[in-house]
Amino acid sequence: MAVDTNQLIVSLSMQLLQQDLLTNTLFSGGQVGRDLRSMLLQDSAALKLTDPSSAALTGRIRSDAGMFRQASKNVSEAASITLQSESNVETLRQSLDRMKEIADGVADGTITAAAGQSEYNDLVTKIDGIIASTSYNGMKLFDSAGWAGDERITVSGTSGVPGTTGKVAIQAGDSSFNISLQDLSFIADRSFATLGSVNGLTMVGATDLADAAAAATTSSRVSSLSSYVSGIESMLEGRAADLASQASGLSAQASILDAAANTRAKTNESRSLEQLVLDYIVNNVGKIIDSST
Repeated sequence: MAVDTNQLIVSLSMQLLQQDLLTNTLFSGGQVGRDLRSMLLQDSAALKLTDPSSAALTGRIRSDAGMFRQASKNVSEAASITLQSESNVETLRQSLDRMKEIADGVADGTITAAAGQSEYNDLVTKIDGIIASTSYNGMKLFDSAGWAGDERITVSGTSGVPGTTGKVAIQAGDSSFNISLQDLSFIADRSFATLGSVNGLTMVGATDLADAAAAATTSSRVSSLSSYVSGIESMLEGRAADLASQASGLSAQASILDAAANTRAKTNESRSLEQLVLDYIVNNVGKIIDSST
């Protein structure tokens, strides 16, 4: 069975689009961006630290910093969910790959069916256990049977069918985006009806490795499952890295706003806000020109 790359590409594209929309909302089109632009574009003379509006302005900056900090925590949580999913999917894929190796050995005569059957069945049991038990904060990550009663998850597709996903909304600032959970319960349920190339695979008992011919068929079918799971693994790996990077960026933005508010609140400062922000960036982000020389 060929991996449904179109579905994976569409899913990943939608996730990247959600990230882009979130970033644009928070940094470009949101209230935070307007506040920062207003602070920097106002007449410098009106931005002295003795300005009566200083307290109100710093209060708004701190509020925005808090919003970014909470958004960072939420996105970091999404990254953790995705990373755990990726780690367990990797274990599933490795188990399927080993099952294929066993089937290949039986098919070519280098492994007897009796010798390979025990490990093969152990791997089946391991796969079933991962699918049934993998969860995050009580939320099932691979078993759609546990999604119906979880108000955090919106199911897209038919439970137990390859390609079905669960959508989890992540709040970040005044916007939100979704992360996708992959329904892999069809593997544990042996429900391969919609995957023609693996239809009939039992994955347990003597049938799959009954003889060389059966083992050759099993190898092909397990390989198809491995390819399907591998595509999900790659998608989750990239998604986890993107979310971790986004969480780090949001946290850094909160720190910048905190520093700006703390500096703005000083009453003995004579520099304008433009100068304060510029000095902060030069001293803490990286210097292009060394002003000390």
